[in-house]
Amino acid sequence: MQQVLCPQCGAPVKFTSAASVMAVCGACRSTLLKDADSVKRIGEAADVLEDYSPLCLGAAGTHEGKRFDLIGRIQLRYEEGFWNEWYLWFEDGSDGWLSDASGQYAVTRRRKVKSTQGMPAFDDISPGDELKLDGQRFTAADVRACQAGGTQGELPFVPGAGWLAKVADYRSLDAFLTLDFSDGSEPELYIGKAFDLSAMQAASLRTNEQVEETAGRFRGQIKALDCPNCGGPISFVAAMATQVVCPSCSAAVDCSGPTAEVIEKARKVQAIKTTLSLGAVAKIDGASYTLIGLMKCADPDPEEPSDWIEYLLFNPVKGFIWLVETDEGWERVQVCDTWPSLNNASSVRWRSKLYQKLYDYTSRVELALGAFNWRVKVGDSTKITDYKAGNLKLTRELSESELGWSASGPVAPAQLAEWFGNPELAKQKALPLSGKGRGYRKWAWTAMIAMGFLNLGNIFSGRIIPILIGLAFLWIPAALADKLSGKDE
Repeated sequence: MQQVLCPQCGAPVKFTSAASVMAVCGACRSTLLKDADSVKRIGEAADVLEDYSPLCLGAAGTHEGKRFDLIGRIQLRYEEGFWNEWYLWFEDGSDGWLSDASGQYAVTRRRKVKSTQGMPAFDDISPGDELKLDGQRFTAADVRACQAGGTQGELPFVPGAGWLAKVADYRSLDAFLTLDFSDGSEPELYIGKAFDLSAMQAASLRTNEQVEETAGRFRGQIKALDCPNCGGPISFVAAMATQVVCPSCSAAVDCSGPTAEVIEKARKVQAIKTTLSLGAVAKIDGASYTLIGLMKCADPDPEEPSDWIEYLLFNPVKGFIWLVETDEGWERVQVCDTWPSLNNASSVRWRSKLYQKLYDYTSRVELALGAFNWRVKVGDSTKITDYKAGNLKLTRELSESELGWSASGPVAPAQLAEWFGNPELAKQKALPLSGKGRGYRKWAWTAMIAMGFLNLGNIFSGRIIPILIGLAFLWIPAALADKLSGKDE
């Protein structure tokens, strides 16, 4: 370790890693460039936004049996939000990165390859694309161009003015692969695995109280927690999110800067009654979660339209979980750290269970209120594919820049009432939403279309009576099943 005095203020500054070329003075924010045995000040670093992450400089953990320390951080910003990349220094003298995004973590280390020939160009990569490396098949999960929003500690490079990070993240089970195009058209490769914070030394992490005290605030500057559009209180958020949609006036407020700013004026929204309210607190698995955001989503399918409510809950250490309320009941949803593997065209395997494909549909945001860890906009659409094993469900979610998987299971009203300490919740099944749900008739429509294609010859030759009988045997039981299950209004 090398320690120098900041040429600006005289405070001690450490260079722990031999690979570090710059460090940010913790006292005056000066950016110091290491050159041989001397350092020089090259400017002042933008401050980072302290968010809900329990990670901090100096925290320690282990990965693949080796101890590491967090010695630097760069905050990467894009239009919908930001995430943290922590620079790691391992006890054996090597380095790496710990990605910290919305409660999802992954450790990656640079990998040298003989040739990047055959690798895709950044502009040609889309979420869902596949890449084969050393016989392992990876799927593109996140493709973004972003800028440095702030730095702390040591880094192995200097993100100068106008620096643009162009990265494509790929997933395969728990494996994590990053193609970094920031330095040109040829990518640098980083490979690693999803990471669980249980591998961190608990005493080195920020406590719940520290997270709640500093989240959403720049050093020495307290973020406004009142809506800058109408003045209404949005303090239930505890400023732990990238964006807030004011529950009073529905203005979209950006919380990623030193002060809250309106990014979209209030719009007229439909009145909505929800079973759970913003700010409600639930005790789930021994941890207290605050309900910070909710969305009304809809499937615009003209044959089987449906809508539902998604509630976002947050705990400073455990991160985010979702509760989803449909006309069929309640589900608890959590983002998958380990991805499923493709079994065949109609099934996937996850945690030793085989999940069969249910249906494809679209989720479109109709209304959003409260706080979110990304920028939510009315009209945002996501392509959804559901898979089921017993009463458990896996969901594949594909948007323009991101692909993700989540796992869900049913929640009984009695369980919901216990979590929120509200006996009234045990008396209802779910909020009576409009639409008829995605039930048995959706299956019938799919089967009818397939039957039509398989019997084109019979249709053109006029032999349609057997086909009509077959369709009746498909449609009538499906309609009756939907009626008995309460999907008809």
